[in-house]
Order: sequence, then structure tokens, then C-alpha cells
Amino acid sequence: MITGSVLQENDYGYLTDRLNQAVRYLEEHDLSALEDGTYVIDGEDIYMMLQSFRVEAPIDAAYETHRKYIDIQYVLEGELELLIGNRSRFIPAGEYNTEQDVQFYEPRENDAHVILQEGEMAILFPEDAHKMICFPKTSETVRIRKAVVKVRV
Repeated sequence: MITGSVLQENDYGYLTDRLNQAVRYLEEHDLSALEDGTYVIDGEDIYMMLQSFRVEAPIDAAYETHRKYIDIQYVLEGELELLIGNRSRFIPAGEYNTEQDVQFYEPRENDAHVILQEGEMAILFPEDAHKMICFPKTSETVRIRKAVVKVRV
């Protein structure tokens, strides 16, 4: 896992070419002008899903990993909380779905807790089991908008 901000003047030269291309895409494009949906960046090697949702009740999603793609979770609006741990410490919940490139896992506790603010990202590798959580702090609806960039391994 790597966390950081695309708003900073960083040199991401240490990333693979595909990861670097994906991060640069986030940095160089006005994603707020785009509607939710899937956008091709570089064929099947890199694509992006823009997603918006409103949270009224707590979200505690299932842990998941991906074998074919690295996830870049990038926050456009709101705050995104992730729990992350090494997949070797998890018990699979069902079979790996090859079509959707996802393996779900049984719940567990005591993993890394990462809070991403607007303009921040987390790069999640195939060994990083991760899940989104959201516990609204007030009775108001929380709006979250994020980009999930999928980068082929």
C-alpha cells in the first residue's frame, strides 16, 4: 500500500510506468467535470471508475483483493476510510470471481486504518486486502465521490 496526495509536487518516478501513468492522469484531468461512469485510460491496462454515493447509515463493506489489477482509490469529495491488511492473514469467503477480479474475505479486526481526504489516494496492491468503512459523525447525509483507477498488474 502507498498513500499520498496528487496535489503535491511529487516525483512518482519510482512507480511502474502504468502506475505512474494512472497517477498522472488523476493529476492532470479535471475529474469533477466528468459524470460517474467508467473511463478508458489505456485500453484494458488502465481504466477508471468514477463513483458518487450518499451515506446515511454506517457502511462496513467486506474485505476484498484483486489479482489482475492494482486499485488506486482517489478521493474527489468527502472522506474515505479504509481498513487494510495483508491478504495472507485473511480467510477467503467463497471463491475468487475471475470475471470481476475479486476475492472477498471473512471479517477480522486490528488492521491498518487509513483516512483519505479530498485529493488523497491509496494505491492497493494484490496482497492488500481492503474494505471501505464510513460512519457518519452527524445525522446529516455524507457525500463521497471517488475515482477507482484499475491498473493491470
